[in-house]
Amino acid sequence: MGFTKSVEAQYVDDFDVPDSVYITRHKPNKATFYSSLVPGLGQYYNQKYWKIPIIYGGFTGLIYYASYNNYVYKKYRQEYKWATDDDPDTKSPYPAANTLRLKNTWRRYRDLCFIGIGALYLLQMIDANVDAHFFDFTIDKDLSMRAEPMLMPDYTDVTGNRTETPLGMRITVTF
Repeated sequence: MGFTKSVEAQYVDDFDVPDSVYITRHKPNKATFYSSLVPGLGQYYNQKYWKIPIIYGGFTGLIYYASYNNYVYKKYRQEYKWATDDDPDTKSPYPAANTLRLKNTWRRYRDLCFIGIGALYLLQMIDANVDAHFFDFTIDKDLSMRAEPMLMPDYTDVTGNRTETPLGMRITVTF
């Protein structure tokens, strides 16, 4: 003797909510992820299109100067090698102390450009995250301040004396 029970689900048409009713939230994590994949993609996701040329202009300038500084660094590195070796065929017209100083200076400039590239990469990711947080933030045009006189209620002070009705000013800020 078996016990069987059939169950059927109830379906009500009122629970079908169209997709347009749901509010899609702008996700800061998604903007940060996009910016980490491709610089400027987070700004595109946030609809801040005007920032993309600035980002790529910054990367272009920093990469150009890193390449130029690396070229000059290699030139002075070779001059320093020629100035310090004992081979009479490879004499440098510059003193060894000067070439060493110039080599280190141009290497520092090159390294600073590489640090700048990394800083710009992180900065554009942070910018995409912050812009995504403020994506749904709106500022209404109803920013107002209203000041009006006001009568304060009577009260009894600490000694038990009843005070007169003081006049005051009520300031209301609406935003």
